[in-house]
Amino acid sequence: MLINHRAVTCAALFVAFALMSNGAKAYQCKTNFVQAEALGNPKIKAQKAAKTIWATTVTNAYGLQWSSWDIAKSKSLGCSWTGTKFYCTARAKPCLYVVP
Repeated sequence: MLINHRAVTCAALFVAFALMSNGAKAYQCKTNFVQAEALGNPKIKAQKAAKTIWATTVTNAYGLQWSSWDIAKSKSLGCSWTGTKFYCTARAKPCLYVVP
């Protein structure tokens, strides 16, 4: 009986820890989109430039803590060929990681 009680207690602690570590992430996001464009070759460099310009634009508007592309909401990154270079557009809603 004592072994079962310990197993149940350990399982409950494991579940509680898992919920706390996974549920601890909270984000506050802006309601408006920020958009940035870039031209370049190859395509991957134009995409990177568009995301960098997006982050700079967000930093200037809201502060550095809002400028992470990785946690932004409703992201889109599209490119088209202009005939000589790729034209890429990065668009997303900036988010802030909030520590609960």
